[in-house]
Amino acid sequence: NKENLIINCKTNIIIKNQAIKYSKLYLNEFSHSKKVLFVIDSFFKNKNNKLNYIKKSFNFFSSKNFFFNEYYEPNFRHLENIKKKFIKKKFDLIIGIGGGSTLDIAKGLSVVLRYKEKANNLQGVNKFEFSPIPVISIPSVFGSGAEVTPSAVFINNDNNVKGGINSNLLTPKVAILDPHLAYSANFKQHAICAFDSLVHSIESYTSKITNAYTRNLSILGSEYTIRGLNLLVNKNKLAFESLATGSIFSIIALMHSEQSLAGASSYPMAVYYNKKHALCGANYISNSIKLINSKKNNIFNDLIKNLYVKKLIKKNSVNSLVEKIEFYKKFFKIEKIAFDEKEKTFLINKIYDMKMLNLSSIKFNRNDIKKFLNYE
Repeated sequence: NKENLIINCKTNIIIKNQAIKYSKLYLNEFSHSKKVLFVIDSFFKNKNNKLNYIKKSFNFFSSKNFFFNEYYEPNFRHLENIKKKFIKKKFDLIIGIGGGSTLDIAKGLSVVLRYKEKANNLQGVNKFEFSPIPVISIPSVFGSGAEVTPSAVFINNDNNVKGGINSNLLTPKVAILDPHLAYSANFKQHAICAFDSLVHSIESYTSKITNAYTRNLSILGSEYTIRGLNLLVNKNKLAFESLATGSIFSIIALMHSEQSLAGASSYPMAVYYNKKHALCGANYISNSIKLINSKKNNIFNDLIKNLYVKKLIKKNSVNSLVEKIEFYKKFFKIEKIAFDEKEKTFLINKIYDMKMLNLSSIKFNRNDIKKFLNYE
């Protein structure tokens, strides 16, 4: 067997309803931490029931500081501004609670609070060697997978690059996925975030560096995410556990492979046009599937077959998956991203230059990317 089946995920992962009620058990190693910084989505600030649930679950920590994050698609300047607020506090644990951007800020702070130079110097791979402040990650929406990744993604305004602080040292120690915490009546936002998971699972499946193990994780990721979206359509609370599970399968698959056109395009769309990452995925994953399948017919066979056998799509075909995705977009009223011809021309070149596309099993040219941006 020529495939490399080594899988690396250093985070302890808990998926359980009302899991953070038992956080003292899961965080026993860190229960004696003296100074803890909570980085929390601003969404929770006026949600008294949820905020009280969080505070009560972590009342075993004696010294707690709270930062409510309002930055989405954060940049390094945002990170520096937050650092200034807390540089003298000497925290020994950071707990991030929120969406992908908030978790990235928590991870970013774990490094920059022990780093004397400019934060954007950290962009890249293994730019620091010291131990960062340990991070516990608790997602409030499921899709980005930031709760287990060894990276914190920020926009660098100096060079217009959206990229990560990347190091295994940055990996969260524990990830607690609590469907009870995540539940909200804003199903649309949860659906948008679930598309991030679908991009991870479907596009990672087509990478040239996948192996048998990661392809099966991709299949499971797409299965659980689509099942979760179906439950969300029916306003069933069980959706959140399924979306959590799908997100984890999808991100671990991606951590050992790479995204394709939908994932790659979201970076310049965020940097140059301020588009939200998950919304880009929701808009363009169908286009990616159609183009990839047109270039390499049957590439999705096993993934599609599994969805059909599990009765998650109507027919054993790529078109049936695309129809399902388009149904979700219409049902949840997901807004359409639009670019004019000049913007598309600009994006074609930026997407073409994305290095992650070098790991695709398909060689895309500029005409392919033009078609990808123009599919209807």
